Amino acid sequence: MENEIFTPLLEQFMTSPLVTWVKTFGPLTAGNGTNLDEYVALVDGVFLNQVMLQINPKLESQRVNKKVNNDASLRMHNVSILVRQIKCYYQETLQQLIMMSLPNVLIIGKNPFSEQGTEEVKKLLLLLLGCAVQCQKKEEFIERIQGLDFDTKAAVAAHIQEVTHNQENVFDLQWMEVTDMSQEDIEPLLKNMALHLKRLIDERDEHSETIIELSEERDGLHSLPHASSSAQSPCGSPGMKRTESRQHLSVELADAKAKIRRLRQELEEKTEQLLDCKQELEQMEIELKRLQQE
Repeated sequence: MENEIFTPLLEQFMTSPLVTWVKTFGPLTAGNGTNLDEYVALVDGVFLNQVMLQINPKLESQRVNKKVNNDASLRMHNVSILVRQIKCYYQETLQQLIMMSLPNVLIIGKNPFSEQGTEEVKKLLLLLLGCAVQCQKKEEFIERIQGLDFDTKAAVAAHIQEVTHNQENVFDLQWMEVTDMSQEDIEPLLKNMALHLKRLIDERDEHSETIIELSEERDGLHSLPHASSSAQSPCGSPGMKRTESRQHLSVELADAKAKIRRLRQELEEKTEQLLDCKQELEQMEIELKRLQQE
């Protein structure tokens, strides 16, 4: 996205309730930083990893790159650490399963200065907010929210509802420990699980198709250098043309391989979630039958 288009979008994003909230943990930059400076501090992941450490001081120490200097790979490394810690905190500490799609680390790393990039950062802040208002220090963090102006406070409260009461975003697993649920309570849970199961299957199939398409593109890239080796270039020698072609194709091939690895990882995660949902659904059906027999 061009700078003149991204600038007003950036200004709007940096005054949004989620960004205003996360600033209650401390300044994003030293001194009077611009909106761009503060946004870079967010997407680089250093500040947000420090926020997560305040939320969960028991986090295992992981190496976060302090100086990113607009390096996409370093930025992705930092954000990946944060996403893993958030996911782990929801599952292991809060006993909740994140059903919404996780923040896209690749987009935040490679294309943060875009509308899609800000949407992924918003998703990251939303999940971080859910951790903050449910952790052991929640009273302290909620008190900070109470200190915001009325409109911002109301908007943050609405965001909290998204990650604490919306089962389509975050699914509460604590109901599995309840032994005296009525049929009226079980039926909506079954319906909700079935909807999640369908969505996961659709996503799995979509990712599988994408992997196949990328594999076909990769195979095509392997064969192209041989076909182009005999081509004559009007602007240079055939040898130079072949070298440039191979370099260009090598870059495309490396990018395709990276995409395939990312999609395979996402597919494995979705498949794992699918299996977990299937097991939970089976347990619920068994429990429902037992209750009906009683």
